[in-house]
Amino acid sequence: MNLNSIFQKKNLIKIFESALKKNCVFAKRMNQGFYGYVYLIETADGKKVIAKVYKRCGYIKNETEQLNMIRKYALVKVPEIYAVSYQKENGYFDVLFMEYIEGVNAAAIKITDKKEKLAFSNQVVENLLAINEVTTSDGFGSYITKEYCKSWEEYYKSYITNLCHAVHSRKPLLFSKSNVKLMDKLYESYDKIFSVPVAQSCLIHGDYNLWNLIADPKTNNLLAVIDPFESIFADRELELYQLQNANGDEYGLLENYASHIVLSDNFEVKNPYYFFWNDMTHMVKTGYCENKRFQKFGEEVLRNL
Repeated sequence: MNLNSIFQKKNLIKIFESALKKNCVFAKRMNQGFYGYVYLIETADGKKVIAKVYKRCGYIKNETEQLNMIRKYALVKVPEIYAVSYQKENGYFDVLFMEYIEGVNAAAIKITDKKEKLAFSNQVVENLLAINEVTTSDGFGSYITKEYCKSWEEYYKSYITNLCHAVHSRKPLLFSKSNVKLMDKLYESYDKIFSVPVAQSCLIHGDYNLWNLIADPKTNNLLAVIDPFESIFADRELELYQLQNANGDEYGLLENYASHIVLSDNFEVKNPYYFFWNDMTHMVKTGYCENKRFQKFGEEVLRNL
């Protein structure tokens, strides 16, 4: 364990005991993502708590509100929030303390029986459909900031315009020059890609893939959904590329979803387009850059135009 993680763990325990008024007997870093580190904490009375330590300030408020929103409509559990501790109060970092849900990352379960695969796929898709069925008369946009547009095309154009400006102004070293040109070409093709207006806004989780679902490895039942990211009222198809992440294709998640909802005529070009700009979001926000992925999805868009 490096010095940074030792420092983090030591101060996390201090923050936990102050916020929840319980003694910590065990704390272990379980994993990390683009935006935070995830710890498992155990108390003297045997209670388990998940702690998410954010790498940057500002994300904790959004995730708290997104978890509370998704919890209202999901068919499975969404972790309850026990406490929130801000860097400005504790002096170290933003931390979200949440309910621990017994189970495993859904991408880790191994189902070979076809009927069981379909049953699991149905649970995953039905839960997403329940979330996506929620709409608002305000239009498209953030239920956190209350900033809405009546047109999805206008809202999303503004979103990717900001990403393009960030790339051109910062000139990230890891982002290849050929992909900068590809990005510009995709941006210029926007009106052609979104030639069919999106009629209805739908609530999206924003990062709905098997990595962010919890399952019971004994029964293969879906137990919970976690980690929403940029959950807004959007084109429901903005959510669907995530069904192909992790090992979603093994369970035919996208095909299953499409059997319930008629996809737009331009879905085949929009899907890799959304993939591309999602990766762009993570690059702008965290510096993560995988040029081959940008090239793969960007070229797929151009082929499908």
